[in-house]
Amino acid sequence: MRPVIAVAGFLLSLQAFACGYCVEDKIAAVYDHAVVTGALAAKHQVVFMHVEGTATRQALERAANAAGADRGSVRVSGDLLTVSFAFDPRRGGLGPIHAGMEKRLQGVSLMPFQVMDKPGETKRYSSGTTTMRP
Repeated sequence: MRPVIAVAGFLLSLQAFACGYCVEDKIAAVYDHAVVTGALAAKHQVVFMHVEGTATRQALERAANAAGADRGSVRVSGDLLTVSFAFDPRRGGLGPIHAGMEKRLQGVSLMPFQVMDKPGETKRYSSGTTTMRP
């Protein structure tokens, strides 16, 4: 009976491992506390985006920096196809940065899924607009 319980417990515990597809896993893969705290202290925001297509880490960093991301804030997870960076919303917002990155990364789609503008709080990004929802 004990071996059966042990096997059942093991199988149930597999659900606790990160799958890599949920939002929390994607955020954790590119989250940098120093970047987030520095950005929020400067009244900047941090965005988390899904990467659809093939782009190198260096290409994503160059595209984000050229489009207006805060220097040194870009974080990339190739395994989970996620990029994050800080930006100043007073300089035009996320829309122009997003469009500029996609223009530079021809054939790659970037889908913002969360934006952080307050400590410990992320908001879902509404696709196609600059509106954020809690």
